[in-house]
Amino acid sequence: MSNFLVIGGSGVMGQAAIKAVRQKFGSEANIIANWFGKEDPDFTIDGATKTIYGDISDPECVKQIKAENQEPFDYMFYATALGEVGVPIAEAKPDSIAQSNRLSFDPLPMLEEQLNIKTIVSYSTFYVIRHQLATYGAMGYSKEAIEKWTLESGKSHHACIRAGLFESQSSRGIKLLLRKSAKNPENIKDPLLKNYFSGKSSKEGIKEFEEGIFKEEKEAYGDCRTNAEDLYQSHLTLFESNKPLFVNVCGKKIWLSEEPQLLKDYF
Repeated sequence: MSNFLVIGGSGVMGQAAIKAVRQKFGSEANIIANWFGKEDPDFTIDGATKTIYGDISDPECVKQIKAENQEPFDYMFYATALGEVGVPIAEAKPDSIAQSNRLSFDPLPMLEEQLNIKTIVSYSTFYVIRHQLATYGAMGYSKEAIEKWTLESGKSHHACIRAGLFESQSSRGIKLLLRKSAKNPENIKDPLLKNYFSGKSSKEGIKEFEEGIFKEEKEAYGDCRTNAEDLYQSHLTLFESNKPLFVNVCGKKIWLSEEPQLLKDYF
């Protein structure tokens, strides 16, 4: 029997991973899925064999996973993140970066050490495009840490799915903070953002901002408007590839690459 671990199994990316596992490995695959939020004893993650509630950075949560499965995991999908967004990446403070890394990156090497995992799949985005540089905050550094770590050798093979903009907790967080900033556009320092909100309603500005991201993604990568089906297809590409490093998905376009996105090249 094949064994899989999905951290953040209730989210869009976690669900895409579970759906792809079921398609590729069938109903017999053992999928342990973790989630962390407002606790609900009756909540189960769609498609999972077993749902485990808890903060993955808590040793007790890792103990639960070990107790549930003593066999090696064929894949672990680390589809969870939490950190400051809504400000320029370059302005993120060290304490915000450390707080973002606590859940968004730090558990990855810890889980690799404590569990027996053949392949670890993490997630990133195109955080170096102009619109994301202006808004991705501390999360930009966490994603860079993930991308650098993808190239490091370890007990497990490391792979990363890098996705274009899709509706997620991070994208909703950015829009919420931009809505607050839009009330005083004169205080927005970044000229790109200021242009979207000066003399406009916050709703109109956010709509134009999203369209700006889509336009920039299409110009840079060839497509845009990534959705759940595209994320699912990117996981199938991962399974069909021989030890891939980065599986990129932007709209319907999916391609492999080997180089990380380094922030030092952009500011």
